[in-house]
Amino acid sequence: MNIEAKYDLIIAGGGLSGLSLAWYLSKGGYEGEVLVVDSTFAPANDKTWCFWTQNEPPFKEIIYKKWNKSWVSVLDYSTFRYMHSYSYYCIRSGDFREHVLRELKHHKNFTLLEEDILDLSSNKSKASLITKNGDTYLANYIFQSILKPRDLNENDIKYPLKQHFLGWEIKTNEDIFDPETFTIMDFDEEFSPGVGFMYVLPFTQQKALIEFTVFSEELLEKKAYKKKIKHYLYHNFGIDEDHYEVTRKEFGVIPMEDRPHLPYYEQNIINLGSVGGQTKPSTGYTFARIQQYTKQVAQELIDGKPPSPPDPSKFKYRYYDLLLLHILFNSTDESLRVFRSLFRNNHFDEILAFLAENTNFKQDLKIMSSVPYTPFFKAIWHNL
Repeated sequence: MNIEAKYDLIIAGGGLSGLSLAWYLSKGGYEGEVLVVDSTFAPANDKTWCFWTQNEPPFKEIIYKKWNKSWVSVLDYSTFRYMHSYSYYCIRSGDFREHVLRELKHHKNFTLLEEDILDLSSNKSKASLITKNGDTYLANYIFQSILKPRDLNENDIKYPLKQHFLGWEIKTNEDIFDPETFTIMDFDEEFSPGVGFMYVLPFTQQKALIEFTVFSEELLEKKAYKKKIKHYLYHNFGIDEDHYEVTRKEFGVIPMEDRPHLPYYEQNIINLGSVGGQTKPSTGYTFARIQQYTKQVAQELIDGKPPSPPDPSKFKYRYYDLLLLHILFNSTDESLRVFRSLFRNNHFDEILAFLAENTNFKQDLKIMSSVPYTPFFKAIWHNL
């Protein structure tokens, strides 16, 4: 074994979760030696991360756009929805990575290593990272977001749903968009199998991200996403390919499944991000949950405490997620009826609080009583 160096911490993966942890450690004055490893640290605007909060947003210096008004359309219900307590924000991945790396360069105790990671392992006292070059790096703890949890058994997953999407950022020849209103969900009633909808983030009157998003088990061919985007632009905005330019594309696949909570890869190796169970199963939202955990664990390390693993959601929210996953997995029609009732019968702030797992039991009952009972009774019966 060729041991290159020893560190207090190793962060394996320079994506959202790994760099968020590095950010909070560096800004909080962590004095230990930290190694951050990824195949490349070159900034790339290949992702757009969105979140909502009632408080001052994290990384406010690089917020790309903020909204307080949304459009939703499902079956026979279409309307504008306003946020009063919350605001909706987006951050571009390239801006985020550049912002964090610029900060890390001011801290001599942070080392960046561009290498492909081959394996992770640990014993009672140390954790090790092995690169594809055969080099080994040791640390007291490793935080990793690149390898699937070692104890994950795919057969234990009842509803192996994915949220998958293709997005085009476009520049139009004319003023088309309302930059004050984003489209959170414009459902495609004709799409099957699964649930499909358009998601629109307008940045200016001539610039927007248009995404076709699907909740289903199987991915689509790329041309199927493209066809949906072209159709939407023509029928909803009256523009064809001669009237806009595609300036950027992004494609993503996010797990939406009832996987068990597996916070450890091995002893002294903690899973981060989606591999650490920080993606909410019923929505795919991850950004805010990652910020909450990485900020917390960074403070523990700064205070000289052992790091706690990410906690699972409260039981009630995990059960709500399980029921909705059952409906999404088994019936497109029932899923659309649930979404229609959810948006029609509740204030937007109430929905966002519920999805953020920030509600009390009385508020939960209001939300649950606002949607059709039959699909949830079926889901309860199948999950007894």
